[in-house]
Amino acid sequence: MNTISLLKNKDWARKNKRQMSILQNIWMNDGISRKEIGQKLNITKVTVTNCIDKLIESGLVEESTAMLSERGRRPVPMYLKRDLFYSIGISFYDLTFARIALLNAKAEVLSEVELHDLPGDDWCQKCDGVIDRIKAMLKEQGIEMSAVAGIGISLTGILRPEDGMVIYSSQFEYNRDFKLCEYFKAETGKDCFIMNLPHLLAMMEHKWGKAKSMSSFLYFHYHYGVGMVLNGSLYRGHQCNAGEVGMMQISEDGEQAADGRKGTVGMIMPFYKVNDRIEQIIADNGNTRVRNYMSDGGGRVMLPMIVSAIKDGDRICAQLMSEYFEYVGRTVINLAYIFNPEAVFLPPWTADIPEVSIDIVRRIMGHYGVHNWGLHTDILSAQCGDSDLARGAGLLPVNKLLNQNFI
Repeated sequence: MNTISLLKNKDWARKNKRQMSILQNIWMNDGISRKEIGQKLNITKVTVTNCIDKLIESGLVEESTAMLSERGRRPVPMYLKRDLFYSIGISFYDLTFARIALLNAKAEVLSEVELHDLPGDDWCQKCDGVIDRIKAMLKEQGIEMSAVAGIGISLTGILRPEDGMVIYSSQFEYNRDFKLCEYFKAETGKDCFIMNLPHLLAMMEHKWGKAKSMSSFLYFHYHYGVGMVLNGSLYRGHQCNAGEVGMMQISEDGEQAADGRKGTVGMIMPFYKVNDRIEQIIADNGNTRVRNYMSDGGGRVMLPMIVSAIKDGDRICAQLMSEYFEYVGRTVINLAYIFNPEAVFLPPWTADIPEVSIDIVRRIMGHYGVHNWGLHTDILSAQCGDSDLARGAGLLPVNKLLNQNFI
């Protein structure tokens, strides 16, 4: 029985419930020590030692070398053994961030391939292109498909994760109502899982980012999707589509949203309007430093170009970004009143241009609970962002394999 079959075996998991709990904690807490595991699970030092020694003997867990410091011997960090199994993560999101990542059991990226040139408009054609690249990636790394725990996929839109169906996603704008996970499993033999992009970002920030020690926080994506970790668990809604903040109505005017209402924040100030206005300025030969970051042939204006231009002192881009974050601030303060989270995270790139992004949201949050209520929510730039989505998607099959209840 290989490792994947062993961990999927319900009889083994039932007989070794404590060892499975330890594996889950090692997976969710990178570099956790024996002492910390004992504290988390409320078990004795002897029990921890016996269980972990068995896991090491079984080849499931490895410990790093003990480090000495001026204060003595530091706790020895533990991880799942690197070659215990592998997982594959796919991000279809955006031309800049679409890629495949191959992860080992320590969640380290062994290989990454960009997905900028997938063939055709049909979802099956695109998936075939991805599957071909997955097989080539595994062959190059000398890894058999049987050693892969599964495939995770990150998307935007309306999804049905319980059966892997995509109702609608802008990443497959010409297709609706198709079973993405079923297709991947039929072609690879591997279980497949999908997750909405902002939900995944919140899960990643909890595992790798600044929210490791937080039990309640929000992750605000700049396209008005929100991932919510509430009381230590990822909140996805009863249909796993919670967090569509772009549908929050803040006015009676403006363009009509998909549900027929006017004045939703996602229609009043969508982020793509910033890109569109800058592209129009360039077309009109206006003065913007974004042009310095575009190829000679022109093309679309991308977010990293705008951020770089603002850092270079581009006043037009700075003004447009400031206008956008005024609406973000209005939305975030409403969310803070509803959820009272410890923090609301904005995308990592806001740390590069704080004066036109995170500082504006913090200013608006100055109104939050000032009537002697003592309310406080931090506004922070996240550590994990869109460029990490493929790696993050690779967490999904491992979470399922280890019966991790966080998702």
